[in-house]
Amino acid sequence: MAAEAKPQNLIEVDDRSPMDTLPYWARATNPIVRRHLGLYWRTLPPEFEPIFYVCAFWVVALLVGILFPFVIDLATTVIVVSVLVIPVGLIFYIRALFSIAANSAAAMADEIRHNTMQLLMSTPMSLEQIFLGKVASAIWRKMDDLILIVQGAAIFGPPLIIMHYAGLFPLRESGPLTYLLIIVMSITALLRLILEPLMFGMVGVGIGAFVPFRAIAMTSSVAWVAFYFVLINMLQQLNLQFLSAALDAAREANDLTVGLAVQAANMRLALAIGLTVLIELALPLALPYGLIRLVSGLLARQLRAG
Repeated sequence: MAAEAKPQNLIEVDDRSPMDTLPYWARATNPIVRRHLGLYWRTLPPEFEPIFYVCAFWVVALLVGILFPFVIDLATTVIVVSVLVIPVGLIFYIRALFSIAANSAAAMADEIRHNTMQLLMSTPMSLEQIFLGKVASAIWRKMDDLILIVQGAAIFGPPLIIMHYAGLFPLRESGPLTYLLIIVMSITALLRLILEPLMFGMVGVGIGAFVPFRAIAMTSSVAWVAFYFVLINMLQQLNLQFLSAALDAAREANDLTVGLAVQAANMRLALAIGLTVLIELALPLALPYGLIRLVSGLLARQLRAG
């Protein structure tokens, strides 16, 4: 008998459910998550592929704009829509964060009040995964809103960022660094939309563990969200004023062509740019990640000691 012909050019297809691509603690099918969801367990898992395509479009447009600036002029024709969409999206985003923080705190406060944490600690999941599961249950309740917010930020966020930085550093004069700064800032803005819900949920879990009164824990968690945004925006506004003053001083010093004045102004401008990178790029990512790890570690240590 002739040997059976083997099929050629087979393409491996990833037939996993979108839910299976998530970490176990984040899945709606995780028992620790599902016990808090109620009817929300039917929520469909997020589709990230369209968001990646939109991000790739803006990255390519900005890179091409380094050589052909008119491409950016064409791409930013949606600026009017961005001015309308992004503030509305920000309102819904803060509202979602309030809900995530409050629900996370309530879920943990209930566990402490009902003395069921020891039962959860007997499961194969680590304490850190249990805490993240509490956060995931709160995020799943607002998943539809969060996905729409992320999609809106990916589409309409970069034009606002371009407008913001182009006002400080004219694109046609400042060179490739401004384009690269806009790309990094756009990616940072999207990463914030992933890290901040996790951070507020984890802080809510921490508050719920130490404040077992449900109403007080929820109110404290919501107050933390408000405090965080006031702090971050205040730092950004102060830095923006400092950067604008440094740019004006550098332009005036260059016009006067006085050696010492130019050197001092340039040093001040370098400091202002460094602070901008720190406050607008590093801090919004490092602070949420650091708080997630810190609260999770301290809470796990406290529960193991207790």
